[in-house]
Amino acid sequence: MAQILEGYKVIDISRFIAGPYCTMLLGDMGADVIKVEKPQGDENRLMKPAIDDLSTYFMVSNRNKRSLTLNLKDPRGKKILLGILENADVVVENFRPGVMERLGFGFEALRKINPKIVMTSISGFGQDGPHAQRPAFDSIAQAIGGLMGITGEDKPVLSGTWVGDYSAGLYAAFGTVLALLHREHTGMGQHLDIALLDSIISWLRTAVPDFLLFGKKHVRNGGRDAYHCPIGTFQTSDGYIFITAATQEQYAGVARAAGHPEWIDDPRFATELARLANSSEVNRLVAGWTTSLTAEEALSALMSADVPCAPINDIEQVLANPQVQHRENVIWTKCHTGQDIPLPGIPLKFSDTPGSVRMPPPKIGDYNEEFYMGSLGLSREEMEKLGKEGVI
Repeated sequence: MAQILEGYKVIDISRFIAGPYCTMLLGDMGADVIKVEKPQGDENRLMKPAIDDLSTYFMVSNRNKRSLTLNLKDPRGKKILLGILENADVVVENFRPGVMERLGFGFEALRKINPKIVMTSISGFGQDGPHAQRPAFDSIAQAIGGLMGITGEDKPVLSGTWVGDYSAGLYAAFGTVLALLHREHTGMGQHLDIALLDSIISWLRTAVPDFLLFGKKHVRNGGRDAYHCPIGTFQTSDGYIFITAATQEQYAGVARAAGHPEWIDDPRFATELARLANSSEVNRLVAGWTTSLTAEEALSALMSADVPCAPINDIEQVLANPQVQHRENVIWTKCHTGQDIPLPGIPLKFSDTPGSVRMPPPKIGDYNEEFYMGSLGLSREEMEKLGKEGVI
């Protein structure tokens, strides 16, 4: 079955998370992704735990790619990459702004040899502006972008996953596809500039208009919600659950589930604004009910009242969830050692052109022989000589 991006060639010279995640998403949809690594391999391969040269850190963002090793600081390596980019559809990079230009691969240089190329650049703060040259990782973007400032309770807390990297990777993949669509209409490629900072700020909910229009600063609410009550984490006799009562009907469901229908018409709680004004009391009453029950008992009562609720699962419980299994959120494949490895599933579910895991994460240079001896026509001796000289 044909896939949406089948026939498009993507050159991935990115590292760490955001860039590789972007190119993996493109690869899942059928693009031919060639991951260009330095001869020693991507830094992510060194993270532990690992199977041979496949770190779990590397695994989760690098399936559906072939690995080509190449030293981009060597003039011969640069020449080889330029030859590859002449016929590529997309190049994805996440160096600090200016590095691609210094290497000779800036967008203006590339579009001269390939006017149709789409260059997707991912950086911490963007390609221009007063902070463009600052080093940045996901945590820095979360801090400076305000997400950490509204996460946690008394102390700001780093998100449990790479929110900045993954959101930037998503935007980069989406933007790349849009640039390819634009190319279909115009015949011309373009440069896409994605910043972790921009991505984080776009995920701040209503923090921006709330402050600029009303002078209201969002605060850290821990497991509570700033707009509705009761929404949050509640303890039971054997664990924690999360309850979301975002509407009047859902709040009434909580009251009925708890066996206290009188809460519905109590003037302190009868409206959303009243509940927010008395949120401490609302949460105290609901918590008094949930702590008297097991998680299963509380969830059963809430679900019977059609109140959105869930157990707060650890990873073992997540993977045992029948809905997670039904949606194929984990896919098993064999890596180059022959060992079965689990990978995140494909979240895009197309009816006619589904994505697929065609290749496991590559071992270092698994595409070298095919490319250097096949496409470039080098002899094995010539290829080995380039390897000894640190070019590939």
